Amino acid sequence: MKSTCTHFGLCGGCSNLNTEYGRELKKKEQVLKDYFSSYRHVQFRPIVASPNAELYRHKLQLPFGRRTIGRKTITTLGLFNQESTFIVDQTECLIQEQGLTEIGQAVKLWARKEGLPPYNEKSKRGILKYLVARKSFSTKEIIIGIVTNGEELPYPKDLSKRLHNHITDRIGKSGKFGKLVGIVQNINSKHSSMALGKEENLLWGRPYIHEFVGKFKFRVGLSTFLQVNPSQTPSLYNLILDEIQPGTKVIDAYSGIGTISLWLSGAAKEVVGLEENPNSHRTAIEALKTNHIKNVRYRKGRVSETLPTVLGKDYSTIVLDPPRIGLGEEVANHLVHSNIQKIVYVSCDPKTLLDDTRVLSNKYYLASVQPVDMFPRTDHLETVAVFTRKP
Repeated sequence: MKSTCTHFGLCGGCSNLNTEYGRELKKKEQVLKDYFSSYRHVQFRPIVASPNAELYRHKLQLPFGRRTIGRKTITTLGLFNQESTFIVDQTECLIQEQGLTEIGQAVKLWARKEGLPPYNEKSKRGILKYLVARKSFSTKEIIIGIVTNGEELPYPKDLSKRLHNHITDRIGKSGKFGKLVGIVQNINSKHSSMALGKEENLLWGRPYIHEFVGKFKFRVGLSTFLQVNPSQTPSLYNLILDEIQPGTKVIDAYSGIGTISLWLSGAAKEVVGLEENPNSHRTAIEALKTNHIKNVRYRKGRVSETLPTVLGKDYSTIVLDPPRIGLGEEVANHLVHSNIQKIVYVSCDPKTLLDDTRVLSNKYYLASVQPVDMFPRTDHLETVAVFTRKP
């Protein structure tokens, strides 16, 4: 099978565009089985295919770069190549929502015309670091963020006006590619691989989009965690819901803006969410009011610190959706020494899931693992693992 993307083989974003989708799913199933082959009694459930194998990503995060042609240097925008040695000047992307691809091209043209220098990691100079953009699956609203190395932008109001014009000229006013509702400058002066900084300046419009996850409405900003494949998210959340016994009290650790908490609110007697990020915590509380939810509450702070305060209070089930680095020994050991009867662990990295399973296995059986294809055409794999307490 031949890929139709001109960047395939060079760009580091996709690895399975030249593989028939059914074969890709079987390969991912086998990867998970290989990781957990030593767990003899685990049930390997079949992978859940994505409704859309292409054009599914509703978040864009691309670094700015530069390319020299003769004596001329031009600004580029795209993902790193497979060896992470340079930035591919992206003109298309088969897994990215089409409106976001159009916006990427508009922003690149704007950056070139404005003569804004891209950030250089070696010299630590330059202005433009990343383009980050989100598009709502339900409302089609779009926000974009220009990540800069420092606060200074020359004539920011004029710059943002011309950027707005470039984008609206590219995506049109018909709504086919979505509706731009906000332009944000995100400031990241740190010399690290993290795209977003903590400080933001609103250049135009508003700094969030409205998104529905099922029947629940949320405000989503640039730094908000939200699954990038919205057409597959209900399948993932329903797998979690299937593990919740009606009327039980549930802990939702790493709760973010509360999407899982609210999804479980109809079945659970009570849900308590634990979240470190203050913006996400604040957004989650707003979502409770917006959606008129009465049986969910949230605690702000690191999970390693807030989890011990709720363990032992009649909570029988915990849902875990940690970042890629996993739980770590401290959180895993809190659970080992708790009275939690069931753990539903949503993992985006089988390796860190395996590391955490080794600790949890001191007191829990790994009952089942189920791959969910949230990231078609890539090697990334989401897994729902269920643990039950040993007698």
